[in-house]
Amino acid sequence: MELQTFYENIGADYQVVLQRLRRESLIDKYLHLLLKDPVFETLQHAVESNDHEEIFRAAHTIKGMALNLELPPLTAASSSLTEYLRTLSPGEADSSVVKEKYADIVKEYETVRDLLARF
Repeated sequence: MELQTFYENIGADYQVVLQRLRRESLIDKYLHLLLKDPVFETLQHAVESNDHEEIFRAAHTIKGMALNLELPPLTAASSSLTEYLRTLSPGEADSSVVKEKYADIVKEYETVRDLLARF
């Protein structure tokens, strides 16, 4: 599968990311680095330990990576968790809401991972 097809499959505009990163080789490199980034594991551990500050930091990092790589579904999922936590003081977050929003991030991450595996 070509990168352009990958982007079509996730509902994103390949030309936007190509304009941003300039070379297909960089897009490919950063997409594969995204899958190896420890921030996803950090987020998982933070959710398991109910550490809302660390959840916020990890989700915010994922949001930035997803924005730069033009991954709208992953951006939306991570943004949803980030913005939910941003509005609350530490300890006010409903852990069931956090886990639901985390599950959305996992789903979108797995979609990216599974599609890239075909590439």
